[in-house]
Amino acid sequence: MTKTFLITAGVSGFITILLGAVGSHLLSGNISSAHLTAFNIAIKFEMYHTLALLALAFAGSLIPLRQLKTIYFFFLFGILLFSFSIYLTSTMEISGFHLGLLHVLPPFGGVSFMLGWIWLIWAGITHRQKISKVNQDKN
Repeated sequence: MTKTFLITAGVSGFITILLGAVGSHLLSGNISSAHLTAFNIAIKFEMYHTLALLALAFAGSLIPLRQLKTIYFFFLFGILLFSFSIYLTSTMEISGFHLGLLHVLPPFGGVSFMLGWIWLIWAGITHRQKISKVNQDKN
């Protein structure tokens, strides 16, 4: 799973930087300020959760794999449902692409982000420290 976490974080980080450049160089002045603000919020949320995905890649010794996978999928779905739907809706002035009923996706993405963080809290609450053989021999 570490490989998947690293690749996902790398791809998402790349997309975030790419879209940040697009937003600042191509979208500024070509879409409304409200849409540009929404676009930038989506970038921030994607980057925050990209960094969280990266951290998950190194949390395997602390959090059971099942919990890691659950957190991973909540964060990934949050990025897809929240950030990507906002990218699409905020650029509809120049792309002509309309989500139709799919404009309701961002709240579900936000809930997915929150569920990922709640699951991480739960992983912390239920965490049991592994005692190494060396520490056991000292006692």
